Amino acid sequence: MISAKALVIIENALIPLLRREKEVGHIDLIVSPESLISKLPVITTRFGQLKVVVSNYVPKGYSYLIERSPCKGNKGFNWITKKGLPASVGERTG
Repeated sequence: MISAKALVIIENALIPLLRREKEVGHIDLIVSPESLISKLPVITTRFGQLKVVVSNYVPKGYSYLIERSPCKGNKGFNWITKKGLPASVGERTG
């Protein structure tokens, strides 16, 4: 089960991506394997079902949203965290 506070944080991070993508079905939530959310295949947001993808490269306490796009090019991306960004995250690339 996801907390109401976590759901609000995720939904707020979705808003800028949905302005671009328009459909939550094309966006993944990438989480740490240690996260409680990692046990869920999807979470239900006010925008629809959001697919949860587990990554060993995401530290516990952090997650991010990314567009799934069939074409190469710019993809929407947004960190979801109550803390600052992880120390291992450098400058934006792309």
